Amino acid sequence: MLKIASKKYKIIATFILSTSLTACGMFFDKDNTPTPTPLTSFTAETSPRLLWSAKVGAGAIGNDYLKMSPAASETAIYTASTKGLVTALNKATGHRNWRVDTRLPLTAGPSVNDGIVVICSQKGSLLAFTETDGREIWRAAVHGEVMATPAIGNGVVVVKTVDGHTHAFSSRAGEEIWSYQQVEPNLILRGASKPLIHDQAAIIGYANGNLAKFNVNDGQLLWQQTVATPEGAFAIQRMIDIDADPIVFDHRIYVATYQGRISSLDFTSGRTLWTHDISSYTGMVADESSVYVSDASGMVFKFNADDGFINWRQNKLKYRVISAPASQSHYVVIGDSEGYLHWLNKSDGRFAARASLGSAIYATPIVKNNVLYALTNSGYLAAYTLR
Repeated sequence: MLKIASKKYKIIATFILSTSLTACGMFFDKDNTPTPTPLTSFTAETSPRLLWSAKVGAGAIGNDYLKMSPAASETAIYTASTKGLVTALNKATGHRNWRVDTRLPLTAGPSVNDGIVVICSQKGSLLAFTETDGREIWRAAVHGEVMATPAIGNGVVVVKTVDGHTHAFSSRAGEEIWSYQQVEPNLILRGASKPLIHDQAAIIGYANGNLAKFNVNDGQLLWQQTVATPEGAFAIQRMIDIDADPIVFDHRIYVATYQGRISSLDFTSGRTLWTHDISSYTGMVADESSVYVSDASGMVFKFNADDGFINWRQNKLKYRVISAPASQSHYVVIGDSEGYLHWLNKSDGRFAARASLGSAIYATPIVKNNVLYALTNSGYLAAYTLR
């Protein structure tokens, strides 16, 4: 399920995951969520091997649709829970390095870089801890609710609030360096895309369908591109949030909107290279030749990176509330709301392997050194390699 938040009326409503929105009232009257597509049998072509699993905190994500994926450094994996726990685990063994109880309701993070780990609370408290031992080194106040994981790079921490404010802080001392605001719609998805720091620039996606590039050091706006424009008679039909995290690969930016499209943009100029209609709030992953995207209905697409041509689509995960894909070797890996991980062959999208973790997986799995790390909503972190 996905949540909608109205800043004007301060309401939250659960609604059907559908790419065709035909009436406004239906989302508030009853539960219209489609039945998840039953799993089908297949011949496995690879065997995921569980390296370790660990309990990292009660209510890691809970029932809210929060994309609090793990973060990884060279030696450790970091997680944050909605109950306030921040945990660091050894990547190789899963043994705990340290744990901090912030006693705050966390809604964003963790992110790790520049020797620090940062998280953000629901009320806008931004906290930074040392990567090695979890010692708190600074905290700062952000005015507004934060649902997007902060980004760290070039000595800067970039944070985006749900009301369109972007703030940049020094990663060393937590001093605010610059800020920027965009006007956001009153009705937005309860979630947000993570800022992206790349090559001295910060890439920010907003709920109004705009993607902007800033100089990360001083906040100068370098360009802005409209990825999608609102359409429809009802406010709920006009939602075009950039909730999927933008990514950069081979000097191209890939960005997707809810009820809009996926676009490939030139990193330097912001010029649109190609677009394709799609509705996504989860995210995507790219390799040298392709972009893989999970859409709002639970379908997975492979787009050609050069021209946006659809190479394949996998529809046997529809309505299973799937995560964004991760790339592991020759496969893309996707979690679902029933606790399954699905390995799809990159060549044609066929099922290659499956594993069960027993609890919903909303957070995007991450892959480091060809090891996949998946976090369940109930707070279990598991590491898988492929035989």
